[in-house]
Amino acid sequence: MFTGIQALVFDFDGTLVDASAAICRAFNHALQESGHPTRPDAEIRRLIGHPLRDMFPQVVDGLSDTELARLIADYRKAFAPIACELSQPMPGLHAMLAHFLGRARLGIATSRMSDGAQQILGAMDLLDAFEVIVGLQDVEQAKPHPEPVHRVLAALQVAPEQAIMIGDVPGDMQAGRAAGTHTVGIASAEYPAEVLVEAGADAIISRLDALIELITVCPSRMRED
Repeated sequence: MFTGIQALVFDFDGTLVDASAAICRAFNHALQESGHPTRPDAEIRRLIGHPLRDMFPQVVDGLSDTELARLIADYRKAFAPIACELSQPMPGLHAMLAHFLGRARLGIATSRMSDGAQQILGAMDLLDAFEVIVGLQDVEQAKPHPEPVHRVLAALQVAPEQAIMIGDVPGDMQAGRAAGTHTVGIASAEYPAEVLVEAGADAIISRLDALIELITVCPSRMRED
């Protein structure tokens, strides 16, 4: 049980939203456009949570900066039209939001560009639930560096010890731990509980509504709408 909590900081992909089908399709489209072999969806899913600039070099050796930039551009061009149609809320998302909205400050620290997260959340009518979204364009160093988490907490004006970082990959746990927050990992086939614990998770859940019983919120100054 976590007590005295004022803010929840979420990863995006694999934590709030499952956009893996769209990511895999756009990723392989970009590879095809550049004449590279496509990769199995399972291999791509294991890379989700890292910036695109780190994902592509893990499947294509010797990429130049120009080639990498083209892959990223082709990916984004392919992803945008299919992102909303192929994305689904993670299990327990709506119940979790219904419980914490108005009680805790909610923010997102993602390794994707924030406009993609905004597009998907907007289509789900969930964008207004989150006070701040810190994306790749907002930081010099992505997770597992703590900078994205620090930026969310600064925007929310909440101390790290009164916040929880929630995510589904080891980098989320490492970023939260380095930022001084509590950490909750969402176990998956790609990253099971033991891997997240080793990365620094204080607790493990399998779906988002499990946070309701895990967290006691401390009353705090909420945003003014």
